[in-house]
Amino acid sequence: MKVKAAAVQPIGYFGAEEYRNAALAAFYVDVAAAQGAKLVVFPEGYPGPYSGPMDSAGKLDKTPMEMLQDKAKEHGVYIYAGCLEPNPDFAETWFVSHKFISPDGKIVANYRRTHPTHPILNNVFLNGRMHVAPGEELPVVDTEIGKIGLCICSEIWAPEVPRVLTLKGAQIILAPGGGAPAPIRSRIRENWHVIAAARAIENVVYVVMDQIYHEEVGGLGRTAMFGPEKALGTLTAAGVLIAEFDLDRINQIRNRYFDEEICSAPVTERDLFFNRPGQVYDRRPELYGPLTEKREEAFDYYYYKRGLDAYKEEYARVKGFDYWNRKGE
Repeated sequence: MKVKAAAVQPIGYFGAEEYRNAALAAFYVDVAAAQGAKLVVFPEGYPGPYSGPMDSAGKLDKTPMEMLQDKAKEHGVYIYAGCLEPNPDFAETWFVSHKFISPDGKIVANYRRTHPTHPILNNVFLNGRMHVAPGEELPVVDTEIGKIGLCICSEIWAPEVPRVLTLKGAQIILAPGGGAPAPIRSRIRENWHVIAAARAIENVVYVVMDQIYHEEVGGLGRTAMFGPEKALGTLTAAGVLIAEFDLDRINQIRNRYFDEEICSAPVTERDLFFNRPGQVYDRRPELYGPLTEKREEAFDYYYYKRGLDAYKEEYARVKGFDYWNRKGE
């Protein structure tokens, strides 16, 4: 089965102007659907609310997510779109959420980012909202267009996240990112692409990543899509990137080892494999215990339960940590 997906790198409006993202998001769905996309992926927090008022400043008749639900139903497409949600259990804390919308306009999964960014960076991206609580589930949604694993942004840098999604059956992994609305010191676009490509290769999946394009900040954007054998395209300006995924090819790579046929000389280019057959099955789980051990240097995502200012202790602790000897100062 072949499926067309769209990664949207939209122009981003921030703060009090953020409500303008909703109409743009609806337009981008029209553009993607016109090109045959059955899956449309928006960046982290887009169209919101994310950095602006939770009621979109009273400028909209419907919430941005409701507008996208209507668009999903209109075009018969799946949509993955983001917003910020208050944490009902702790005041002044939030969940970064991405909602997976089905072609009948229903929200069938609400993924809460399990590895949030830390308070000082949140302050930049969320316009002063610093404290993000972690979600507790890594979901895979079974759809008519394949099994789709959900994560957000830099979670693709934690190899355990896409690996768990793969072990749960994911064929496509969505990793939409944000986009800094102000200049910061990191310049990691190329490394981000390398990481996403590696996740696609090692897990034999398709990976979709995109970001908000804040025009006034500049930069090329990091929207891209990768398959298990090759890169499928990148986007350097605001717009929509379309790529086709061949899910049958995933099964061809995954569900065999280097058998006699693969170890024979190819007759045509179609006989070639540009990934390692059986890669996802070459595992020794009994050796991987350290992956689940709690590490002293790990950031405590629940710092806010000790008080909102407790993040300062976390920052100070990691700065003074001797990583190799695992001794905190």
